Amino acid sequence: MKKLFFFIAIATFSTIGLTSCSEDDPVVEIPTPNPNPNVEKQLVLSSNATYVKEKDVLFSELGKQVTFTTKSDSTAVTDVTYYVDGVAIVGNKYAHTTIAVVKVQAKRAGYLDSNILEIQFAQKPY
Repeated sequence: MKKLFFFIAIATFSTIGLTSCSEDDPVVEIPTPNPNPNVEKQLVLSSNATYVKEKDVLFSELGKQVTFTTKSDSTAVTDVTYYVDGVAIVGNKYAHTTIAVVKVQAKRAGYLDSNILEIQFAQKPY
C-alpha cells in the first residue's frame, strides 16, 4: 500500500511539474524608470569675471574673488563641484594671488561636464 501511495505521489508531482511550465506564456518585463533623468543635459558655466573684447579673454584682478554660476537649460544648478586646473574647490568663489591663467569647469553627477572657462588673473589684461 505504501508503494502505491508513493507511486501516485510521484506521478502527480511529475504531471503537475511538466504541465505547469510551458513556453507559450509571454514574458512580461517591468520597465525600469530612468534613475537619472538629467543624463545628456549639458551644464553651462559662467562667471562674473570681466570679458576683455580686445584681448578675447576673461579677466580678474589679482586677489579679487570670481564667482561662478552654473545652469542647465535655464535652470540654475547649485550643487555642482567646481574644478580649477583639475582640483576641486569648496564653494563657488575663487581668488588667485599670482599672475596666472586658470581653467575652470563645473561637474555634477547626472549631467555632462560644463564648458571650460579660462580666466586670467593679473594687474591688467596682458
